Formats: sequence, structure tokens, C-alpha cells
Amino acid sequence: MFIAAALVCGALPEVRATGFAQRTHPLAWLGAIGVPGAAAFNALGFGATGLLMAAALATLRARLPARAGWGARIGARLLVLSALAFAAQGLWPIDPQHPDDAATGLHGVVWTLWWLAFAAGSPLWALSRHVASGAAAWLAACAGLLAPLCAVAGAAAMPPALAERCAFGLWLAWAAWSVGRTPFSRGGA
Repeated sequence: MFIAAALVCGALPEVRATGFAQRTHPLAWLGAIGVPGAAAFNALGFGATGLLMAAALATLRARLPARAGWGARIGARLLVLSALAFAAQGLWPIDPQHPDDAATGLHGVVWTLWWLAFAAGSPLWALSRHVASGAAAWLAACAGLLAPLCAVAGAAAMPPALAERCAFGLWLAWAAWSVGRTPFSRGGA
């Protein structure tokens, strides 16, 4: 949904007329104050995507076996927190004309919470012996750490807009992999 919203909103003629370019602007710009279609992008691109992701990631903890350790349980909760923070970015759109305003600051706070919670939760969850084993666990942990690395430091190696899109893409791919492949046994945790 996030990718579709970014592509559709970024392709709208009235958005393109404002100078938006996928290669140079952050995706939050599509939801910025004063941008045509911003409310739709904030609702679909951030809000709906984050809430759907939170619902999907909540199943990770629910499917853990009763003997799962604290790392997997805390990791699963941090992953849900990450998705909720992603959704919250749509509540506080950035204001390009007033970058120091409260809404822009709050957008930055929840963006930071998104990647911090993901950076902490993904290895805790992935490295639990009840989640995955061997190379799959390490691959999941590394991919989980690579997304926040792209978000924070990727701009040193590539255009910032591309780094951000890589971070979001890795996050979405990691979640799809983790929710879709984990054969948990049923049981309370």
C-alpha cells in the first residue's frame, strides 16, 4: 500500500507541478502541508500502511510458543511499536515552509522511533531460537539492521531520497518475510 500510495501520489500532475521528484525528495514531502493530495498520502501511505503492518506484526508475538524467551517477546512488541510509529508519521505532516514547527518536529520524532524500534526489535525477534535458525536468523537480523542504517547513514553513500526508499523497502520486505515464513507453534506467550 505504501509503495502504491507513493507512486500514485508522486505521479499526480498537480504534485509533479510543484517540483516533486522521486529521486530527490523524501517521501514525507508527498504528505507535506500545502502539497496537493497530502491528506490522501498521509492516510494511505503512512497511516493505513503502518496500521496494517502493526496488525500483521502483532501476530508474531501471538504465535510464539509459551517457552519463547524474553528476547522474542520484547522484539515482537518493538516491531509493532515500529509500525505504529510509521503510521504516526501521517498524523504530523512536515511543513516545508516552517521546518522548526511542532508538527515537523513530531514527524521527525516518530520517524526516529520507527527506525529505533525496528533496529532493536528485529534482531531480538529474529535471533530467538524459537523463530528461525542458522543462516535465516542471521540474515533476518542483518536485514533488520540494514534498514535503519540506510535511513540514518545511507545518505553518505547515495542520494538521501534513495537511502530513505531503501530503508522503507527493506522494512516492508523484512516484515513480509518474517510474517509470511515463520512456522510458530501455537501457544500462549
